[in-house]
Amino acid sequence: MKKQPYPDVYYLRSLAHHAGDVMLKNFKLGMEWEWKSDGTPLTSTDTTINEFVVEELSRDFPHVNVVGEEGNHRVDEAEYTVLFDPVDGTVPFRIGVPISTFCISVVKEHVPLCAIIHDPFTKRMWSAIRGSGSFLNYKKLSVSKHRNLSRATVCMIWWMGPLGNYNLHTVCKKLMKAGALWINPVSIAYFGGLVASGQLEATIFPGLKGWETAAMQVIVEEAGGKVTDIHGTEMRYGADGSIEGHIISNGLIHDELVRIANECQA
Repeated sequence: MKKQPYPDVYYLRSLAHHAGDVMLKNFKLGMEWEWKSDGTPLTSTDTTINEFVVEELSRDFPHVNVVGEEGNHRVDEAEYTVLFDPVDGTVPFRIGVPISTFCISVVKEHVPLCAIIHDPFTKRMWSAIRGSGSFLNYKKLSVSKHRNLSRATVCMIWWMGPLGNYNLHTVCKKLMKAGALWINPVSIAYFGGLVASGQLEATIFPGLKGWETAAMQVIVEEAGGKVTDIHGTEMRYGADGSIEGHIISNGLIHDELVRIANECQA
């Protein structure tokens, strides 16, 4: 049997289970952590999982470019790129709040082919294969049918190094004026899973790295939602996982969110 040219969703699922076990083992109040040079926190769980995933993928798929938040296996001009975040939500993780995930995806020519978002605390695993639907623990998903910003729930990721002169304060004010609710849990991928599940309407992220975004994209699109960069144009992923932010939604409020986000960029 010919070997799959890239890690499929079943392979990704096995990595996610291992990562989840590490997260559960190390999760406690008072864990040690340190600041990275970019001003974000780092725990030993982040580095342990990152090293494991890079080692597994570089052994089993040495021709695939692997980009993790805490370390890479770079393959120039590779046809496939794996993007992953070993602990998406290190901020809540390191203070003992259980809303973090392991997320991973495979991208070819800017198109995410398959992905996993795994929350080991509640045993929620979102998965998707391009063209085959989106699932939460094998139950097929569909995005919310809510059609306007009033009473919509939007996850706003507020973090350092925002895109350009994007003014998140102004975005929040405009969303509240429109009657939307907004939250900032600092756990990006988790809320992509919730958009796919129909539990909230959108996430807006002005960041420059797509470790989480690619997984969110295929999972939400396969559930019927819409994904663009923060300017409202097609998502593009650099070889290092670079992006121009994202707006991920149920599709029904997407254009309004793009308008608001662009009004708030100097």
